[in-house]
Amino acid sequence: MTGPVEEVTVECPKCGRSYSTFYRGSMNLELDAFDEEYVREMSTGTCPDCGHAVELGALVVERDGTWRLTDGS
Repeated sequence: MTGPVEEVTVECPKCGRSYSTFYRGSMNLELDAFDEEYVREMSTGTCPDCGHAVELGALVVERDGTWRLTDGS
């Protein structure tokens, strides 16, 4: 199952600004045709002030059934 999109508040570790971003805690690529860009977008927050990317962490079930945790790369 793919988790719902949630709005979360992130505090940037680089500049300290708090901002809202959208996030999915889990994504099942066997069920949903998400590409890697979408997976990255839904598991990473980017500070609107300084541009620093923060990995929010998400569980991804690959098309072959294997599981992985996102690492922000």
